[in-house]
Amino acid sequence: MKKINLLLIFFLVTACTNPTKVVFLGDSITAAAIYDKEVAEPWGDTFIYPKATGFITLLKENVGDNVKLIGKGVSGDKVSDLLTRYKDDVMKLNPDIVFIYIGINDVWHKYDFGTGSDIDFYENGLRKIIVDIKSQGSEIVLCTPTLIGENSGEFKLGNQFKDVETMEKMNGDLDNFSDVIRKLSTEFNTDLIDLREIFMSYVSENNLNNEAAGLLTYDGVHLNDLGNKLIADEMIKFIN
Repeated sequence: MKKINLLLIFFLVTACTNPTKVVFLGDSITAAAIYDKEVAEPWGDTFIYPKATGFITLLKENVGDNVKLIGKGVSGDKVSDLLTRYKDDVMKLNPDIVFIYIGINDVWHKYDFGTGSDIDFYENGLRKIIVDIKSQGSEIVLCTPTLIGENSGEFKLGNQFKDVETMEKMNGDLDNFSDVIRKLSTEFNTDLIDLREIFMSYVSENNLNNEAAGLLTYDGVHLNDLGNKLIADEMIKFIN
């Protein structure tokens, strides 16, 4: 009888345990992370990503039943956009873990549309987000921005073209913005996934033909299957 009661208590406690909530805050790369190419259904507001299974979907296959993964990526978002929605999209959910992966559009949009982020605004905006999320006890994992174009030199893909000088400036900005993420991670003692370092090392070793896309992305920015797998393999370390 005692064994039966103990088993009953165990199952009741297990059933009542709240799931670990993990939120992923970011831009279109994170928005696409919920996609499953095997299902092949449209999703989101304006974009369909039929070319890769996203890293959140991959993570769902490798976490326990007591882990809830929540994607909060919005296409085109920069830090200024996160500042308008992080309280509703993240803090109201009271998550246990928050991955913050932002910065590509803060750099990219500066050169294409003149609407990118000043690096000081980027840093201060992220600092506010980090302070507020940490104040409610959530763990934060910061991610450095990856890349724009997998090649060195000019970037030429479809109707996108950037000359060598522009690409050097963009890569310099991405390096500097990544330094901000590393700095904030140290300042607030958060976990860090240095995706910039991981991706640049991979393309440096494997992009033998200096292609603009195809190794980790399908367009120089948005992730293909391997790019998603690389990120999922890093993120799982902070969930399990």
